[in-house]
Amino acid sequence: MVTIIMMVTTTMTTGMTAMMNMTMIRPAGRVSSPPWQWQQHSFRAMSTSIHASIYAPATRSLTGKVEDLFRYFEELLSRFRPTSELSRLNAHDGSVFMASPDLFAAVEAALWAAQQTGGIYDPTILPYLERAGYDCTFAAIKDQRPLRAAMEPQNDRDPVLPLPDLRNGLDYRHIQLDRSTGMIRRPIGMVLDLGGMGKGWTVDRVVDEICGEGPSLINAGGDLYAYGIPNGSRGWEIQLAHPLNPAVNVATLILSHHAVATSTIAKRRWLKDGLLQHHLIDPRTGSPAATDAISVSAVGGRVFTAEVHAKVALILGVEEGLAYLESQPDVEGLIFSTSGEALLTSGMGQLIERLDSITHEPHNEWSKENDQA
Repeated sequence: MVTIIMMVTTTMTTGMTAMMNMTMIRPAGRVSSPPWQWQQHSFRAMSTSIHASIYAPATRSLTGKVEDLFRYFEELLSRFRPTSELSRLNAHDGSVFMASPDLFAAVEAALWAAQQTGGIYDPTILPYLERAGYDCTFAAIKDQRPLRAAMEPQNDRDPVLPLPDLRNGLDYRHIQLDRSTGMIRRPIGMVLDLGGMGKGWTVDRVVDEICGEGPSLINAGGDLYAYGIPNGSRGWEIQLAHPLNPAVNVATLILSHHAVATSTIAKRRWLKDGLLQHHLIDPRTGSPAATDAISVSAVGGRVFTAEVHAKVALILGVEEGLAYLESQPDVEGLIFSTSGEALLTSGMGQLIERLDSITHEPHNEWSKENDQA
């Protein structure tokens, strides 16, 4: 699980250093002179920092295409943009919506993930997110909770009484897709949120489009894909940051042809009606998950699936979450508990070069914009 709520850096042995809000990417190894060269590009999209590091022929400019793809998929999938195709689907007053091939593919992937996880990941939980207060971009949410509270037990913060079902008993199982026509049929009034997988799904699409020749790393706020092996190195060196203090690295991974995604409750948190809320909804309760895990990082073959697995494991909690990750083929994981303990799946140790525990008191309070999903 490699994405920590924190920070990733990437440093080339040529002396080039690219700092991103969340991830240190460091291709270790010497790079040759043109016609091949490292191409670096950083920008913001999908409310996070994006960094592309691509080794390619000098005659091929690929980093601009990376940004174009992120801009395109953000316009397609954002629920906060009224002009996005997802927003048009949600606002559609009929039960049948004819989707573009790309939106159809994203919704199809989300429904597949919901089915595979037994509904622990569910793209139809938007009414619960909005009830919890996540009805605008996170930057616009008022009364955000200091991060220091993130390591306090969560169970006592959920409302005592069960909350009403805002979906009228409907969930992802009531959506029908027709691949031959691009038709999405859903109950009238049902709305979708693809924020729980859209970023990772976009990284995968970018990797499919861009990567394939030299080593490359596409990093979206810590959800990333490491392609190939930089020359003269064992792989991409990924630093995992402390869940509460991104200035402190707590783990080092060496990866090649791996996807990494991290989910955490330590970032997107706020107060509503005196209750501490966060953005990871447990569909079984309709409330922010009461979990004893503070962050989960998953490593796998695709960023989309790693992102889903990390979120599901975090919602399930330390014990069930670790068992869930162990049960998934070709997936490894790292869980940090609210007590500061680090727990690994059986094969994760082969990918980790260094691992520290985390403490209750971070070295400083992090007040920067929250990037981690």
